[in-house]
Amino acid sequence: MSGQTAAWEEGRTEADLASWLEQYGDRLLRMCTLYLKDPYLAEDAVQDALLRAYRAWPSFRGDSTELTWLTGIAINVCRSYLRSPWKRRRVAAEAMDGLPAGGELRLPDDTLPRAIMALPRKYREVVLLHYYQELKAREIAALLGLSVSGVTVRLARARAQLKDALKGWYYDEDEE
Repeated sequence: MSGQTAAWEEGRTEADLASWLEQYGDRLLRMCTLYLKDPYLAEDAVQDALLRAYRAWPSFRGDSTELTWLTGIAINVCRSYLRSPWKRRRVAAEAMDGLPAGGELRLPDDTLPRAIMALPRKYREVVLLHYYQELKAREIAALLGLSVSGVTVRLARARAQLKDALKGWYYDEDEE
């Protein structure tokens, strides 16, 4: 049969792709949405990441869990989306802040996600992977090519920056 992908030849089927989507889709979508700040673009990123993983299955060595491997692919897809000319031409979500909301529409408080997204990329990545993807420090280290202590230092610095950014919103200013 010509046209079969390498994944099929290695024993992967479309059912495996559907299984990944069912098992990991929500977590990957959450992470991509926070990373890209656009739920529709995040859906595309998850689909692209799963298709890339499906095609690259023969290269999966098993050094990490499937979730860690898929998360790494999803992060790379998000990074490439952010570098694309299309993304650079789009209007930032903050540009819509001044528009009046119609009717009784009440948006959830997005102070924490905005504070996380305002962090430098190296801190934002570890926060998203640790708190939103629930990965352990060693999994994050393997994913980002860092040492475990490097990950824990970045998490500590990110927490300190978030504490400063969220003073008066979450943290009491009298705490110190």
